[in-house]
Amino acid sequence: MNANDSLNEFIDQERDGTNFREIFFRYFRHWPWILLSVIFFFFLGYAYVKLATPLYQIETDLLIKDNKQGSSTSNDLLKDLDMFSSSKIIDNEIQILKSQTIMRKVVEKLNLQTAYYYTKTLRKHEVYGTIPFRIQIIDKSKEANLSILTKVRLLNKNQVEINQVKYPVGTPVKTDLGIVLVTLNSEWQKAVNEEYEVKFNTVENVAKFLSDMLKVSPVSKQATVLNISLEDAIPQRGKDILNQLISEYNQAAVEDKNKMTSSTLKFIDERLNVIARDLSSVEKNVEQYKSENRIADISQESKEFITSAGENDAELNKISIRLGVLNNLEGYLRNADKNATGLPSMFGIDDPTLLGLVQQLGEIQLKRQSLLQTVPETNPLVTSFDDQITSLKQQIGTAVSNLKRNLLTTKRQLDIKNNKFESVIRQVPVKERGLLDVMRQQEIKNNLFTYLLQKREETAMQLASGVADSRTIDAAYSSSAPVKPVKGVIYLLFSAIGLVLPIGIIYLRGLLNFKITRRQDIERITKVPVIAEVSHSSDSGPLLVVTKPRSMIAEQIRALRTNLQFIMQGPDKKTLLFTSSMSGEGKSFISLNLGASLAMSGKKVVILELDLRKPKLHQGLEINNDNGLSNYLIGQADYNKIIKPIPAQENYYIITCGPIPPNPAELLVNGKIDILIEKLKQDFDFVVLDAPPVGLVTDAQILAKFADATMYIVRHDYTAKNQLYALNNYFTTKKFKNLNIVMNAINVQNSYGYGYGYSYGYSYGYGGYYQEDEKESKGFFKRLFKK
Repeated sequence: MNANDSLNEFIDQERDGTNFREIFFRYFRHWPWILLSVIFFFFLGYAYVKLATPLYQIETDLLIKDNKQGSSTSNDLLKDLDMFSSSKIIDNEIQILKSQTIMRKVVEKLNLQTAYYYTKTLRKHEVYGTIPFRIQIIDKSKEANLSILTKVRLLNKNQVEINQVKYPVGTPVKTDLGIVLVTLNSEWQKAVNEEYEVKFNTVENVAKFLSDMLKVSPVSKQATVLNISLEDAIPQRGKDILNQLISEYNQAAVEDKNKMTSSTLKFIDERLNVIARDLSSVEKNVEQYKSENRIADISQESKEFITSAGENDAELNKISIRLGVLNNLEGYLRNADKNATGLPSMFGIDDPTLLGLVQQLGEIQLKRQSLLQTVPETNPLVTSFDDQITSLKQQIGTAVSNLKRNLLTTKRQLDIKNNKFESVIRQVPVKERGLLDVMRQQEIKNNLFTYLLQKREETAMQLASGVADSRTIDAAYSSSAPVKPVKGVIYLLFSAIGLVLPIGIIYLRGLLNFKITRRQDIERITKVPVIAEVSHSSDSGPLLVVTKPRSMIAEQIRALRTNLQFIMQGPDKKTLLFTSSMSGEGKSFISLNLGASLAMSGKKVVILELDLRKPKLHQGLEINNDNGLSNYLIGQADYNKIIKPIPAQENYYIITCGPIPPNPAELLVNGKIDILIEKLKQDFDFVVLDAPPVGLVTDAQILAKFADATMYIVRHDYTAKNQLYALNNYFTTKKFKNLNIVMNAINVQNSYGYGYGYSYGYSYGYGGYYQEDEKESKGFFKRLFKK
């Protein structure tokens, strides 16, 4: 590979790659409008911050205590069974705190379903706490639309205006909203003649809104401390909501705990009533027996025997009570109703493991019922509770079976001792034996009555001292400054929008632009070389190289003239063909000025106006067109008569088109154009053929065989990119000899990728035969971005 091939390969790679400098200047050239957009949106952000309602962060911390009953051994066992895992407890408590059941109580206690707004300032301010009056709907009208704000104005102590209708104060009145009652507080005078807007809502809607806005999360994975927070425009209202929420939560927890205690207390009271009646009957039997048999007392040995037998019978009664409780519990476990919440009494059961399991079952069932008030049974949280309930019931059933076996074993042992006592009784005298029987029954009932009284007092104390398993670490507190809107973020966001929006418009404008705007656009589509680039000009003269020889366009035309020696080598290479894709691309201007530049270098040049449909050259040069090329082709004019000198330029001649013929293509193939061009090549150094656009008619392809080089004109921001695919086909099929591209009318102010300024303005049109030139009508935004 030689040096030239390496250089060409490097250039191709540079063209295919991303030119970041080019991309940067594509946007940087619009920097005034981008800066203006950023400033405009920054002030929009400032206005938003000023008009937006500030929100404060209100927080509180709640400790969930794990106060489970039982000894340390039982607690260890329950932990091994994963019955009191902190993660399960925390997740359940979070759902309870966010439940709408508790939040509805908060809304009702604080009367949050009615909002009051003070409208005197630019931004409406919600009023809370120190409201001069209260308005409530006692009976809502069916036709009332509560979503519409109600305007209320207090006129005096006895009269109020609601939606511009006057009503008395302190008396229920019928309005469009329904039956309404307005009451005043001690500061009502501050609200006289001040207009307020009142928004009514339902307790359910407000509770749902607050529940969704409430955030509850553990401070860490291992801790049982919950951080509860919400955002509110009024800090005091937010504090009241959180404090009342915790109060309602604790009260609900205490009520749940007391349900089982109340059930046990009710069971004990029922048993005490039964035992009291039995004890009274037994005492009467003892008194009657002693009276009938005139027995004043029994022996000391008999007393000790009665005491021992009574203790044994008391233990048997306790075991019987426990077995009855266990049987009730087994019946409850066999019940498949998941919605059952009333657990049977656990009176007399002192097994810590079973008590802990039953207590947790009751808590989970109550939490499940509370959750069902806000979510359906298909909710995953409810399903999780169902799985826990099923697992707990299985474990409780196993524990009940084990405990029953132990109790039955103890009962058999006590029955054996009881049989021994009965055999001893048979050995005492008859009267004394009868007295022992009735006194034994008295002792049994008396011990059982005393036991039940003791348990009732213990249960009553537990009911009276019930507290929630939570503690407020910090009362609700508010942030010192608003957390929303965040000024820095808002300013940054709006400024970013101001930056991205014009850049996006510029990008979209470029994306939707299907015109040639850069040299790279040409090089990516076709391999036809670009031999010259000519800038845009606002001058309208046809021969700028003559009238303005020091202009940039004149220099660029000279550069094109210089490049001709590399593509037209040899004394017989004289014919230049100019064509383009469509009208208005400036091929006549380039061909005319290139011919003038060649003439200025001492060459004898002739240009042929071969556009026989709508010629423009003779009009721009103000040359008579009565006798021209069409006359020659039909045999009405001689060779010497159609050649005319161009004014103001030596060595430069033109053959105008002549009268417009009805069949231009047929005239070009009658053979006379061949003879004409051969004669011109003998008499002139260069023959310039200004042909029609190749994309519209076939004239240029007919004339291609005479050309030694073809100049294909592409106009900046005018020629469509897809038209270059046809040019690529001409190049590969070699329909045009020595095909080259001239990029015309480059306007650097409306493009990118060029380091020098271009100007050009020359229109070319084809009227009825070709598409007419369209004068560009620039709207405001287009002119804005063009500038």
